[in-house]
Amino acid sequence: MSTITNNDIIRYYDLTQQHMRWFWKLDESMGLHYGIWKEGTRSLADSIVNTNRILAEMGHIQKDHRILDAGCGVGGSSIFLAKHFGAHCTGITLSERQVKSAYEYAKKNEVTDRVKFEVNNYLDTGYPDESYDIVWAMESMATAPDKKLFFKEMYRVLKPGGKLLIVDYYKPHAYAIKDQPNMYDMLYNWAIEDILTVTEQEEIAEQQNFQVREHYNATAEISKSVNRIYYLSMLGMLGTKAYQLTHPKVSSSSKNHYKAGFGQYHGYRKGLWEYHLWVLEKQP
Repeated sequence: MSTITNNDIIRYYDLTQQHMRWFWKLDESMGLHYGIWKEGTRSLADSIVNTNRILAEMGHIQKDHRILDAGCGVGGSSIFLAKHFGAHCTGITLSERQVKSAYEYAKKNEVTDRVKFEVNNYLDTGYPDESYDIVWAMESMATAPDKKLFFKEMYRVLKPGGKLLIVDYYKPHAYAIKDQPNMYDMLYNWAIEDILTVTEQEEIAEQQNFQVREHYNATAEISKSVNRIYYLSMLGMLGTKAYQLTHPKVSSSSKNHYKAGFGQYHGYRKGLWEYHLWVLEKQP
């Protein structure tokens, strides 16, 4: 049974959105995910957009594709896909605050005719069968307490031959999160209870009638993003401790957010997690 509830997830994202605006160029990139640094990448915002672009190219996104952005955050991926590929995107999140922010960003980027956002649970969307050409899951699948249920629901809403595009964190081998303090700090302070190994995902995907069409290990190319989160977490720790002097009842999400930055850095350096991109195709 999951110890992290939907309310915990909502609370985390609502209470830390301002942190992302300050430290992760949220108003510029509209992305909460890791940035992939290629040769010639010049800024954090560019690296964050790179991650969107690479996954979109892997998935062969086309004009007028109907895309479900499952766990859309503040809508950055949907806006990117609508603006640069002409796709029609439905972004869903548990957070009403994120929906509001997503619409503000969509209006600013003049794509309100191609995107919509709503509060919904990607484990039980209620959408009709075979509604979407693409499901897009940008660092969102890991949050699911039941990964098998995620794949089952995404299979249901995809059209025949539709594609599930995933970017997420993975264990290189099986281990218990509670036995790895760095990983516990990283995941629990990001409202994630556990992550899959690559092999586990491949097995679940096969069980749910998905076939791997493309798989890309980008672990080495997020090193600069990992480092940046670490350094920003040092600043965050100082700011948090100073803030607590006058606000002793600050929420646990705000109080402990910086610990995730330390955990992800040390876990990455120890080889305890990796970063992978996937294209999975729905089979009959």
